[in-house]
Amino acid sequence: MLIGPHGRVVPLADSGVQLPASTQRHATASAHPASTANAQPHGHHSVPPAAPVLSEADAAAMAEQACKPLLPRLPTIDAAQCAQARLVDSGARSHNGLPLYWRDVLPAAAAADGEKASAAVDPLHVLVVGAIHGDEPTSASLALRWIGFAESQALPTRRPVHWRFIPVLNPDGMLAKKATRVNARGVDLNRNFPTPGWERDAPVYWEKRTRKDPRRWPGPEPLSEPESRFLHEQMEQFDPDLVVSIHAPYGVLDFDGPQPPPSRLGRLRLDQLGVFPGSLGHYGSVHLGLPVVTIELQHELKMPQDDEVRVMWRDLLRWMDRHLAEPKAVGAGAS
Repeated sequence: MLIGPHGRVVPLADSGVQLPASTQRHATASAHPASTANAQPHGHHSVPPAAPVLSEADAAAMAEQACKPLLPRLPTIDAAQCAQARLVDSGARSHNGLPLYWRDVLPAAAAADGEKASAAVDPLHVLVVGAIHGDEPTSASLALRWIGFAESQALPTRRPVHWRFIPVLNPDGMLAKKATRVNARGVDLNRNFPTPGWERDAPVYWEKRTRKDPRRWPGPEPLSEPESRFLHEQMEQFDPDLVVSIHAPYGVLDFDGPQPPPSRLGRLRLDQLGVFPGSLGHYGSVHLGLPVVTIELQHELKMPQDDEVRVMWRDLLRWMDRHLAEPKAVGAGAS
């Protein structure tokens, strides 16, 4: 991906925006990250590479392209708010060929020079995912609102944060004539991740516990869907320290992971819902050892009030400060 002015991520060469030839060559190279075999150990991240800068006009064109189909389905998000999120085509596609958009917000030190994060402190990597289920559009709206909060840096954290937002993982479900929980192939993406024992447990859970509910079909095999494969790749390449998965409409806060859970985010109180084969929370916590905060908004079509959206953000940052803030100096050896 390419990083533009003030740390904004700008489109790759295959995003539909025409780029200069030299920039296209760089974008093509940047679209294929190094093998995870050479990745940094978890909790120690490489510095984001320098990248050419695109014009504000190109970035605005990309944002308009992203927002046009989504806006009719996004509660309380207007055209200006969506455009300000500066969504970028990741290059990945849904089953029906729709772009999967994302947005990176770099730490303040990185945004200031447009190239690199703080040389002294390894930033926290936080991955925020909305609309895994296409009939939960408030989850996408919340992710878009939080992009603006992350950009503003109005509530600083003890440790710098590199945010990656994927507001709509399931565009096929969201943009269907009638929005659906599942993707275009009828797969519940939140049951399609490669949790230990998936082949044994996921089909049995679907048959016995859900009575073959078509809204909860885990798919023919783990990572059978392009959308779940894309998110799985982000878990490997971005190497998050925290995953925030936004859903609706149960009105609770769920948590999986080794850290003490947050007791509440705004009005949402902790109510751990259990472990489901193939779920993102199960995969992230049990298989990768990551904390996964699952936000269940109260309504799938009605957003919380603005004050509540801000309080939820504040509470999330406070929990991160308490449990994830211990910085690791770049290049520091073990004590």
